[in-house]
Amino acid sequence: MVRCRWLFLVFAVVVFVLAGCSAVPQKDAVKEVRICGAVDCVEAQPKHTVEQLLAEFQQLLTANDGEKAAICEADPKTRACKSEGICQFVLGGVIPGSGCAQSIAFRDTVLESQAHQINLKADMPLTFIGTKVSCVVAGGTLSVRSPDEISIELLPHFCNWMVVGNMSATFHFTVESIDLARGQIGGYWSHAISGTGNGSGTGYAVLKFPKALEPVQVSESKP
Repeated sequence: MVRCRWLFLVFAVVVFVLAGCSAVPQKDAVKEVRICGAVDCVEAQPKHTVEQLLAEFQQLLTANDGEKAAICEADPKTRACKSEGICQFVLGGVIPGSGCAQSIAFRDTVLESQAHQINLKADMPLTFIGTKVSCVVAGGTLSVRSPDEISIELLPHFCNWMVVGNMSATFHFTVESIDLARGQIGGYWSHAISGTGNGSGTGYAVLKFPKALEPVQVSESKP
């Protein structure tokens, strides 16, 4: 019996290590951001400037203040959802399982034009093996460094599972596509927790906001 327990622990650790090795950040996978409409997607540059994109994101977040944006794992080529939520391998103490997120709600957004970012707060509920993980509201930013470099980042924030599991969670989302008419943002995510529970994962997902916006008409930027 003791030997079986040790074999189980070794197996769990090996799986965890392999999962960590495979969870390589994918932000470099985005070479250009695409603006999508009813028919197709076009390059964000040169028709959109940093200022225009920041204004559009602020409009989208303000319209959906406090509302849950659903998250789905998606195909990066078609941007079609494959499953609800995003999940990663987590070793909770000696218990291996899946840590998942189904939605994220942004609120209290503040546009910082000079810094090319929107300061925000986010509530991102998590579960571990189907049970709720309690997390505090996280601080974060939506940054538009250029029309082809847009990201959402949540700062490390405290989470607790079943009273005894204290952890710190982080989340990074590199935007690859924007569809304001459907209220959707596609991109590569990277999520990690550390503490009593440890795990990380990456993938491609789509954020679906309940309130969509009409696309803003823009003209080509002058050189």
